[in-house]
This record gives sequence, structure tokens and C-alpha cells, in this order.
Amino acid sequence: MDCVIVSGGNSDAGLIEKVIKEKAMPDILESKSVPGDSSFIIAADRGLETLMRLGIVPDFIIGDFDSADGETFSFAKKMAEENKSVLEKLLPEKDDTDTEAALTKALDAGMDKITILGATGTRIDHVIANILILKKALDRGKEALILDRNNRIRLLGQGPCKLKKENQYGKYISFYPLGGSSTVSLSGFKYNLDHVTLLPDTSLGTSNEIVEDIATMCVHNGTLIMIESKD
Repeated sequence: MDCVIVSGGNSDAGLIEKVIKEKAMPDILESKSVPGDSSFIIAADRGLETLMRLGIVPDFIIGDFDSADGETFSFAKKMAEENKSVLEKLLPEKDDTDTEAALTKALDAGMDKITILGATGTRIDHVIANILILKKALDRGKEALILDRNNRIRLLGQGPCKLKKENQYGKYISFYPLGGSSTVSLSGFKYNLDHVTLLPDTSLGTSNEIVEDIATMCVHNGTLIMIESKD
């Protein structure tokens, strides 16, 4: 099952609607009501504000709401009271962020493909944290990615992975090791690599480009952050 998490970073209403349509959730936009059994939407704290503006009621609302206004939390309580959403209010003093709590909830609910929106913005500390928590999904064999208007961010575990040029998200693709060094081979790119070890203190993997119909990435060891970007 697909899941969309709307977090409290930079919001893009147009992108949210586009993703929902692509995830076969058109009923949400048409009825402006609770998603059906074929979809699952989680609002992480201030991400609920964006969904409120769109008239979309999520399945699950989670967060400490320390940065949200009173109207947002009142809406969350109302949706819970009417049994339209499940509300979980977290304590502000906690070990994980609201987005991580939402991701954990999605994984525990058995979601297979998770798209996180509103995970980037002016708070660089939160952007880094949101990239790091993608490892939780990778470790469970689930697909999770961060998406905004200019970037698609995923993690690659060991093994081969292919990407069609026509399906890439923008012109540029960058690769960075997560949690240490990572050895990778790339083919179909402007700059191909053959068992090259990417180190955490270099920018070697920045701004590559796909030049063939299909590009292949093979991670021989470690974990890679893959960022597809467009200006």
C-alpha cells in the first residue's frame, strides 16, 4: 500500500495534489474527505496545516504540535472526535522528530511505498535528519523517499538498481555515502564508475547525469544517498 506523509517543512499544495493523484488517491481530492482503503495519508505536526488548506483529512495525525497554531490542533481533535482521523499527540521532549514518528507509524502499519512531502525547507538540521531516517525504511525492505519541487531523495542499499532516463527527476543525480564509505559502480552516466569507493569527506559523487536510456547503479558495500535534482 502507498503512503504519503505530509511534514511541517516547506509546503507545496500543487505538489501534494499531484502526488495524491499519481498515487491513485483521486477520491481524496474529489470528496475532500477521508482516504479509502487503497490509500493512507499521515499528517506530521504542522503538515496538517497544508492538508487543512486543501480540505484533505488524513488517516493519521501525529506530532507534539509545539510549532502549530491553536486552530490546527483544534482541527486535529475535531477530526479524531468525529472518527475521521486517528490522533496521537506526542510530548515535546522526545527522542525522535515528528517526521520520524510518522515514518515509524507508516512502517508499523505495513506501508510498502512511502513518499514524504514537506521534509525540506529552511531548517537544515531537520532536512539532514529526514534524510537519515530513510534508513529505517531501507532496513525493513520498504521504499521511502523525500520529494519536493526540485529534488527526489532516496537511499540505495547493496545490489543493482536501474533508472530509465525518461523517469529521472530532473537533470542531475548525486551520490553520497551514508554512515561511512560506500563502493559503487555506475554505467549509463556521463561519469561512469567501476568499483569506486565514495568517502564521506569528498564531493566526488556530485552532479552526475544520465546519458543513456537506462542507467545502472550497483552498490557493492555500504549505503548511498541518491539525490535527483532540477533547477
